[in-house]
Amino acid sequence: MKCPICQSKSTVKNTIYKKDFTIRYRTCLNPSCRYKFKTIETITKGWNYKSIVKKIRDLVIDVEF
Repeated sequence: MKCPICQSKSTVKNTIYKKDFTIRYRTCLNPSCRYKFKTIETITKGWNYKSIVKKIRDLVIDVEF
């Protein structure tokens, strides 16, 4: 995963497994950045494509006008 600050690669320092999600603590590998952040991973049953397409259409309409 890329660092949200400098877009360099990051490494996982610690992982915590919970019942419904996983938390990963990460550190940027860029020596001048070394930003620390965490990610939370969840499992979904699938994508709700209709709502995603509607959101995209709404964004495009906002940009066009």
